[in-house]
Amino acid sequence: MTFLGTTLRTAVAFAAALAIGGLASAPASAGTRAPAAPDARTSSEAAGTASLQGCGWNEGRGGERAFYEHCATNTNVWIQVKRWPRSNYHRCVGPGRTNLDADATGAWYDSGYQGGLCSHPGDTGP
Repeated sequence: MTFLGTTLRTAVAFAAALAIGGLASAPASAGTRAPAAPDARTSSEAAGTASLQGCGWNEGRGGERAFYEHCATNTNVWIQVKRWPRSNYHRCVGPGRTNLDADATGAWYDSGYQGGLCSHPGDTGP
């Protein structure tokens, strides 16, 4: 392969890694390390990690209720919960998983509701 072809392929790979966040927080020496070993966790361990990666609204599946995963560790925030056929409402959630109503169809952080932060997880508002 030519020098130009190798350089172009390297640039494309680097751009792709940045686009998915792979190198955004890596140290400068990360590019010289060997690839990581395959993940040897059990499926239950992997599922626990997967829930932490699903920040925000998570649709209920397989009989499980929909939930909101608040990934910050030091704040309580107001989310707006969308329901059908009932009306939407706001709910204060703390860090971690908060199970939502059975008829919830969406939920998102609402910075415009009372400043976005709240004090007591479980509180609700219009």
